[in-house]
Amino acid sequence: MTRQIWAVVLIITAVSFFNIVDFMLVMPMGPDFALAFNAPLDRIPYVGSAYILAAAVTAFVTARHLDKFPRKNLLVAILIGLSLSELLAAQSWSFNALLGFRALAGVFGGLATSLGMAVLAETVPGEYRGRAMGVAGSAFALSSIAGVPFGLILSLWGGWQLPFYVLAGVMLAMAGLVAWVLPSNPIPQPRPWPGTLRFIGRKKTLLAYGLLASVSGGSFLLIPSFATYMQFNLGFPREQMSWIYLVAGVVTLLAQQFAGWMSDKVSLTATSWVGFAVIAVSLITGFIFDPPLISVWVFFPLFMISGAMRIVAANTASSLVPEAHERAAHMALQSSIRHGCSGAAGVASAWILVAGPDGVLSNVPLLACVTLLIALAQPILMMRLEPQLKR
Repeated sequence: MTRQIWAVVLIITAVSFFNIVDFMLVMPMGPDFALAFNAPLDRIPYVGSAYILAAAVTAFVTARHLDKFPRKNLLVAILIGLSLSELLAAQSWSFNALLGFRALAGVFGGLATSLGMAVLAETVPGEYRGRAMGVAGSAFALSSIAGVPFGLILSLWGGWQLPFYVLAGVMLAMAGLVAWVLPSNPIPQPRPWPGTLRFIGRKKTLLAYGLLASVSGGSFLLIPSFATYMQFNLGFPREQMSWIYLVAGVVTLLAQQFAGWMSDKVSLTATSWVGFAVIAVSLITGFIFDPPLISVWVFFPLFMISGAMRIVAANTASSLVPEAHERAAHMALQSSIRHGCSGAAGVASAWILVAGPDGVLSNVPLLACVTLLIALAQPILMMRLEPQLKR
């Protein structure tokens, strides 16, 4: 890849990094919100779901219009909106207010992800797409290595509000960086919109969205309650929470680069099966058996590694599906499907999990079994989709 392409990849990765930190940080901070607002622990997953569901609805409603505007200008406006939503979240006076401001952040966050993926798909040739998606996907791992641990430390130093204030400033700075560095792309030649349902109903598109639904929806049955499960079920110290996210992030970062290489050099299907094998080990040893068969320092990083490998494969496959004039629409609808399934899973987990008086969660093994079954769908769908893709 050329230097210009690498520059675009790194800028989009930076945007994704801070966007993911914004999204991921509220989940390990869940017990902090419960204490600050005197909210029940089994309502904490709603904090993540408010963001996700708002992102899903916004992406779905705006998908047909995104290809009509210059990518850079729209991305700058969205990042400014994210900055404002972070500032408002820091001023939350109740748990319900926090939910509302997190939903506002989701409105902008889902669109930022969609536009970033559209820019990558337009810039990076198909034969390098896996590696580019692996680098961009490293934003997830880097958020665990640096973003989430630092945010948790900030919350210990200055209360739960401080991470939101910092993110507000960072999002504003990112808007300036995008405006300064990202090249201006011409607006794609407009073509008649076939209709959202007809667009989604294409065979390849359905398979691509099914891949992402399997990864995101299944995983988010457990992800919003990780911190609560580790602290109250397993007795994991709150002071060490930032360290375990750092460890998980480091190994996930390595796994994503391996997944990008494997997707380009071996196959997307093989990458998906390896990711499924890893999540199976994590779920069986860490969630289904009580007590867990292995340490939280092992099964939690394994869970994160599996998600990283499966999402790199799914994103790479999905990026090869749309035509040039429909990339932003495709990515927005992809974001809507992914966020919608994640949000629905978060709400379902809040309904199924029951928190006792001591904060211990019940029904975790049940959710882990359901997650395992949903994860199995991804490599099966990939086996059907990959032969139809052209690089």
